[in-house]
Amino acid sequence: MTRLDYKAIIEYYFKIKTKEGNIVSFILNEDQNMYLDMLYKDYPSMQGVRENDLKSRQVGWSSLIDAIGMVDFIWSELGKTPLMDGDIVSHKDKETKTLFNRANLFLNSYLEIEGIERKVFLTEDTTDHIKGKRGSELWVQTASARVSGRGGTKQFIHWSEVAFYSNTEIINAEDLVTGAERQVGDGIGKIFRESTGNVTDDFFFAEYENGKKGIGEFKSRFFPWWMHKSYTRLAPEEWVAPDYYAKVRAENDVKLNQCYWHFTKTKELEDEKMMREYPTYDVEAFLLGGKPYFNKQALLYYTNHTQQPIKEFLNVSSL
Repeated sequence: MTRLDYKAIIEYYFKIKTKEGNIVSFILNEDQNMYLDMLYKDYPSMQGVRENDLKSRQVGWSSLIDAIGMVDFIWSELGKTPLMDGDIVSHKDKETKTLFNRANLFLNSYLEIEGIERKVFLTEDTTDHIKGKRGSELWVQTASARVSGRGGTKQFIHWSEVAFYSNTEIINAEDLVTGAERQVGDGIGKIFRESTGNVTDDFFFAEYENGKKGIGEFKSRFFPWWMHKSYTRLAPEEWVAPDYYAKVRAENDVKLNQCYWHFTKTKELEDEKMMREYPTYDVEAFLLGGKPYFNKQALLYYTNHTQQPIKEFLNVSSL
C-alpha cells in the first residue's frame, strides 16, 4: 500500500481552532512535523503503528493523531484505501466532546472544500459516531466498560490521556486498552497511546517502560516541555537559572528564556502537579504523580544521575 501524504492532505484540507478561538488552516507546527517524520521513519507504510507517547501538556499530539485518523476515514470513503473502523477515546466526557468537535471540524473543512454535503457523505451522524456510505466508521467515546469491544476489527485507535483512565472493580485501564487493541491485526492499522504521566504503578507507566526497553511491539517516546519552542518567556537580566537546568541546557541547547518559562510555570519548581505536566525528564512525569515512600526529589536526583550497569560476561575459568 502506498503511504498517504498526511502532511499535504491535512494542511490543504483541514482547519483547526487555535487557543485564541480562531478557525485557521491546520499547518503543522515544528513539533508535529518532527513527530510525523519519526512515524514515517519507523513505519514507512504508516501501517502497524504502535506508539506509547509520554508528553507535556498542549504540544499538539492529539490534534495530529486525530487528523491522521480522519485522513484514513475520508480516504477509505473515497475508495482509495481499505475501509477503516476507528476509535478515539478520552478519559472524561468534557475532553471527549472536545475531541469529537475537532474531528468534525476536520471532516467539515474537507467537505466544504470539495463541495460535498455531509448528509451525502455519511449514513450515520450522531454526537459520538459517524459512518460513511462505503462503511467506514469513527467512534469518539469516554473510557468506560462500554468502550469498543473484543470481537470486531479495528484499524485505528487513539487512547488520549490513557494514564488517567479509571481503575475500578468494574473496569481498569489494562483490560480496557489491551482488550480493544486485540481488534487491530498484527502489522496493520494504527494504535496511539498518548498521555501526560500519572503514577508509577499504573498501566501506562508499565507499558512506557516496556517500550523503552524494547519489550513488546509498542515504541515509547518522551517529549519534554523544552522541545516545544513556543514555551519561552523573557527572563529578567538578574535571573540565574537554578542548577536543576544545568544538565538539560548542556545536553540539549535549551535557552535561558525557555528555562525561565518553565521556572515560572512550575512556581519556581515547587508545584508538583505542574512539574508532572511539564516534565524535563520522563521519570518526573510518573514519580511526581504518586506518593513514593522515599523523598521525591532524592528519587529524581538519583534517577537522573545514575546509569544502567554495563552487562559483561564473566569468564569464571579465568579466575
